[in-house]
Amino acid sequence: MFDELRRHLFEWLPRQPWFDAVDEEIEEVKVVRTEVIRREWPIVMWAPVEVTIDGVAELVQTVLALAPVVPDVVPERSILGEVPSGDGAVMAYGALDDPVAAAAFVEHAGDRIADPTVNGLDHAPWLTVVRLGHHWDLTLYRRLHGGAHPDVELTSALAESTAGVRPPAAVWRKQQFDLAAVRRNARRGPTVGRVCRDSVDELLRRRCQPRENPLDVVETITELGRGLAAIHIASADRFGTESASGGSLADALVARLPRQLDDQAAALVATAYRRLSHADDLGSVIRVHGNLGVDAAERVRNGWVVSRFGTDPHSELRFAQRPSSPLLDIAGLIHGFAATAGEALAVVLGAEHDRVFGEPVAPDPIGEAERRELAVLAEAWEERAVDALIAGYTSDDAVHRLLPVERISRDALLTLFELELSVRDVVRSQVGSGLLRIPVEAVDEIPQSQPRRRW
Repeated sequence: MFDELRRHLFEWLPRQPWFDAVDEEIEEVKVVRTEVIRREWPIVMWAPVEVTIDGVAELVQTVLALAPVVPDVVPERSILGEVPSGDGAVMAYGALDDPVAAAAFVEHAGDRIADPTVNGLDHAPWLTVVRLGHHWDLTLYRRLHGGAHPDVELTSALAESTAGVRPPAAVWRKQQFDLAAVRRNARRGPTVGRVCRDSVDELLRRRCQPRENPLDVVETITELGRGLAAIHIASADRFGTESASGGSLADALVARLPRQLDDQAAALVATAYRRLSHADDLGSVIRVHGNLGVDAAERVRNGWVVSRFGTDPHSELRFAQRPSSPLLDIAGLIHGFAATAGEALAVVLGAEHDRVFGEPVAPDPIGEAERRELAVLAEAWEERAVDALIAGYTSDDAVHRLLPVERISRDALLTLFELELSVRDVVRSQVGSGLLRIPVEAVDEIPQSQPRRRW
């Protein structure tokens, strides 16, 4: 069976929404082992595989199902194909796409704590969240590295001090690997990204002053800033602080460079990161979220809950386990605000264009003055959201001991973290178009960005 699974996995893995590589990058696949979880049809088995991606071996966990016939509910992308068994040839497919197989896996991995009813799947690079009944969910860490996973370790430790995290009720662990975590959440609310997108959409529709927007986000984003400050302060108290080293921060940024950059592009961006080596006003490093964006915080009755700690697809777990500047998390949210405003603006301009050319008798297309007005409003929304976040974050005096002393130093370090996210945006857009190696021309202007005054 291993040989047949291996052959199918070469084609199956790139089709999975959680797998962060394309088929041309896969050099080798090896099925490490299989462990049967359910012994009746559909048979469910846990199958960690070693995948060599662009020269680097990654240990990846899959959960597969075997049955004589694939259930109709299973999507085509989830089907591996035919494999031999003691009962003859059977079909293999992704277990989590089959409600019966998924429920069996949830009961096993969740130690029968959670309601195994599967209500849906949310995928991100190297991550699958199984939404369950009665507000439970199971987070499956697809890429495996030894040691405590930050999404388990940090949330468990910080839940005693702050309401902004949800610790796991159960952890599925084998040897030194955290494989999955089960949590019961409060009633789910919108993410930061959803709240922000609704707000900027309404602003662009009304074309009013941001403060007159009925969906203004100042209060809620200020509250998010205060919540993030509480998480960082609790982390500093629980795990301690160290003086930030420019060389160490630069090394971490270079180590996280996307593999898709060609040598010239990687060298150009790395040179910008290496400027940190000469800086001395960098504040402290603490255990941080490490992958905080506008989709990693969810609105609840008493504030915001932050999730998905240490799940950066571009960073190995050993880097996520190391301290970093709290400005890394701030940069993730700020970058998300900018992306949200930019996407909303693009949709409005695109909708205007489609509306114009979709009419039998086209009216005058949107004029340049209106385009400038909309762009100014989107930028004003972004600045208002950033100001609210920083105002809320710095409202607790305790965070200032974690940050660089001078405002210009804070802006400069924040800009480098935003630069990292901008490079990743370019990589995602280029790889999505089929380009496997990103040339230097695609990123040559990004390192020239000047720090923006945020503080």
